[in-house]
Amino acid sequence: MKRRVRRIPVTVVATGVVTIAAAWALVTAAAPAPVKRPAPAAMPRRLALTFDDLPGAEAKAPLADLQAMNRRILEALRSSGATATGFVNEGRLQKDGERDARVALLAAWLDAGCDLGNHTEAHLGLSGTPLVEYEDGVVRGEAVTRALLEARGRKPKYFRHPFTQTGPTPEIKEAFERFLRERGYTIAPFTVEAADYLFSALYDQALAARDDARAGKIRQAYLDHNATMFAWFEGLARDEFGRDIPQVLLAHVNRLNADVLPDLLVRLRARGYAFVPLQEALADAAYDTPDRYVGKNGPSWLHRWSVALGKPMRLRDEPDPPQWALDDYAARSTAPRPAP
Repeated sequence: MKRRVRRIPVTVVATGVVTIAAAWALVTAAAPAPVKRPAPAAMPRRLALTFDDLPGAEAKAPLADLQAMNRRILEALRSSGATATGFVNEGRLQKDGERDARVALLAAWLDAGCDLGNHTEAHLGLSGTPLVEYEDGVVRGEAVTRALLEARGRKPKYFRHPFTQTGPTPEIKEAFERFLRERGYTIAPFTVEAADYLFSALYDQALAARDDARAGKIRQAYLDHNATMFAWFEGLARDEFGRDIPQVLLAHVNRLNADVLPDLLVRLRARGYAFVPLQEALADAAYDTPDRYVGKNGPSWLHRWSVALGKPMRLRDEPDPPQWALDDYAARSTAPRPAP
């Protein structure tokens, strides 16, 4: 704090130099000491959690497994005070004798304070599906979800492309985005993912073989790879926007995430993240950046935005999972691969 100097009365000045010095000492002694103000609190990082392929990424998973996975994911979210948006493949609800029980899994997400979005009926990629067929899959993929939301006074808001393939040509991309707007949908982007489809396939294989040591190795590698990917995408966001932005994590409803989510959420809090609804993350100005990427793949929106921002796309620089995991996954000739 700057020291304030009071005007010395004329009567003091007339008494002589010693008196003036004494008076000056009194003035300075009376001035308040500088106040140390606390540094402003750092704005917490924000993260929206999203899970694809409800009621489960493994289309042939038994009902009991689906129930356990969904229950444990929701329990982990509740324990951490987090919410999430789940994206539904309604074709996976249609199993004889189990439809009501599978629909109940979606209702449980809403009852837990989460949101539901449309991920199409059959999880077909836009890069290899005629536009009319793809649009029909969107309509058929919202019937149950819309009814569940409307029973709670809400409407479907978010759509996520299977494989996050947004269109192989500018014409298809623009036409489909126009279709989504007409149906009241907002595209749900993602910024961070950690190849959970790969780790999940290896994890399920280890569990089937009753290889607990290998399963533990895979869980740890997956958690470590999440840390690597968050650090990398955080850096990419700062390169593009000069600051941290709210991130959107893409994961899937699978056994691996059901098992590691409590630990993962603890780690993310330790990175400084507060968990926020998708709507809050998307309200950040970064998400107003146009997605001008066109192609058959489905990269993070941080890569897509580089096109509009005139920056080099760094997709090839993105870290890979450990080599042993890549090799083991490649060796699985029939490995299932849910979309990112």
